[in-house]
Amino acid sequence: MTHDEIWEVLCRHVRDVLGNVQGGKIYPGQSLRDLGANSLDRMDIMVGAVNELQLNIPTAALAVTPTLGELADLLRARSEQP
Repeated sequence: MTHDEIWEVLCRHVRDVLGNVQGGKIYPGQSLRDLGANSLDRMDIMVGAVNELQLNIPTAALAVTPTLGELADLLRARSEQP
């Protein structure tokens, strides 16, 4: 899966959980907190994306990605592992 495809999955889950994102645009340098996500929202977004991408990533690994770009990079790296 390409980085762009992973980014689209992640953005779709952000919009599904948070509804209209302020300004309508999501940037890699933003954190989920920047977008107004509380802790449950953040978990829903991350778990939803991981499940859709059919990845096996420990929840603790997801918690250390402060920006959406870094989260997308982590998902991409994990998708390339056998």
